[in-house]
Amino acid sequence: MNRPMEDCRILMTASALSALVCAAIAYSPVSAEARQNPLVPAHDVVDDRDDGTGAFRTHCLESHASHDDPLVFPGQPGAAHHHVFFGNPIVDAHTTVADLNDANRTTCDGGTLNRSAYWAPALYDGRGARIEYVEPLFYYKTGYNVPAAVIEPPPEGLRMIAGHAHATAPQGTHVVKFRCASWQSEQDWFDPGDPLDHVDYLPDCAENDLLELRVVFPQCWDGRNLSAPNNRSHMAYPSEAEPPVAGTGACPATHPVAIPEISYNFAIYVTAETGSPSTWRFSSDQPDATAPGVSLHADWMNGWDPEIMNMIVENCLRPARECGVGLLGDGTRLRPVVQE
Repeated sequence: MNRPMEDCRILMTASALSALVCAAIAYSPVSAEARQNPLVPAHDVVDDRDDGTGAFRTHCLESHASHDDPLVFPGQPGAAHHHVFFGNPIVDAHTTVADLNDANRTTCDGGTLNRSAYWAPALYDGRGARIEYVEPLFYYKTGYNVPAAVIEPPPEGLRMIAGHAHATAPQGTHVVKFRCASWQSEQDWFDPGDPLDHVDYLPDCAENDLLELRVVFPQCWDGRNLSAPNNRSHMAYPSEAEPPVAGTGACPATHPVAIPEISYNFAIYVTAETGSPSTWRFSSDQPDATAPGVSLHADWMNGWDPEIMNMIVENCLRPARECGVGLLGDGTRLRPVVQE
């Protein structure tokens, strides 16, 4: 999907997330051959990051929406609240992680090199109209907490959930993050371009502002189980580092294997039609919730090509390099997805 450059200039005035959204939508394939190959040449410079962390991002479009959830309600079509799916278009209530390989296309950069399944609850404005997740970015980073050098590729077949769909009170900003792009922060952070002054509920952003949403998955694996009955207990969050020095946290002894910190990142313009985000609701929000948006959560099933994921870890994450959107650190990048 190509966007006018005016959109990019607006986004570049906001935070790092907004700038990366701009980068993703400004780049488009230049030839029919490039559109057919999952990898294309890249001349972008992959530099070391000043904060000592490594970062890779990929772009996936909405593929479909349904009331299915193959992790929470496997084999039960229509049993879940309304979900929006990204990436693998074949995912339904019956999908297992082995089924992901049956997809002959995806809505992610790199096509079938990333057959992962990503889904999150649908978002509605105050009038009840669904707000589309436009140009979302999916981050695979070292995170700020664990040292970059200890990151391991996520195991094949891993699946997990971040956040709780039945939460009625804020879950904490280590899981759910909301931020108005216009906010100014005076505090020292790990990366000045990524202020961490988020809140864990939908805030009151002004018209023409940009709301940033982020769901962060636990990155510490127990090293044995690819899932769990609750889709959570095989994973844990690390202890937190203290800004501005990254990498001083650690995974707990019960979950010693650090994998990339996966997060879903959305940027949504606030308009007169949408109203303030404080009036929005997720499909999973409960009537007795103490604040709007507190039930935000996300599900993930690993469908990456193992060789590509190994490249991301070895070329971008462990050496603490900035691989932007889709760069693999070897002179290639994932072919950018184009809206059909």
